Amino acid sequence: MLQTEKQQLRRYYREARRTLSSDEKRFIDCKISDNLLKSDLYRDAACIFCYVSTSDEIGTAAILKQALTDGKTLCVPLCGRAGEMSARRILSLDELKSGAYGIPEPSSGAPEIPPDGISLVIVPALSCDRNGYRLGYGGGYYDRFLARTRAVAAALCAESRLTDELPREPFDLPCNYIITERQVLHTNEK
Repeated sequence: MLQTEKQQLRRYYREARRTLSSDEKRFIDCKISDNLLKSDLYRDAACIFCYVSTSDEIGTAAILKQALTDGKTLCVPLCGRAGEMSARRILSLDELKSGAYGIPEPSSGAPEIPPDGISLVIVPALSCDRNGYRLGYGGGYYDRFLARTRAVAAALCAESRLTDELPREPFDLPCNYIITERQVLHTNEK
């Protein structure tokens, strides 16, 4: 029952993103990136683990480029079997090639950064609730990864997709912050 509800919400929020004009998407993505990059979360993080966005997600290109420019240790996901992913360090966006599900990934030879070496995890979200729980894409990759790290987790989410409460399962883990185009919301969770 809960899985069916989550699937319906995923379809709804994916369609909502697709109906935005390219200008609206770009505006939202830029404001969210700006809010993150101006935050203490970003400034205080020595090592950042950030997803590489697809067209259906909040764009992370500006965040990735700025982290490299600022000399931060930057890791991106490399997806493995059974819903596992590892954090792999990159020194340039040119190192990324199309990988699992068509998502740009580093090579398997890129240095792995252990979860306890990461300061900030930037997480994709179709929707978030005010308690820090997110509706992801259904693979469980980020919940499994967040269970292995003490890093601060920040979900990127459009303000229009922020809700009071999302359905959740016991394995769903909350994020500490939600970054929207209007605010940096501290959730007091985790």
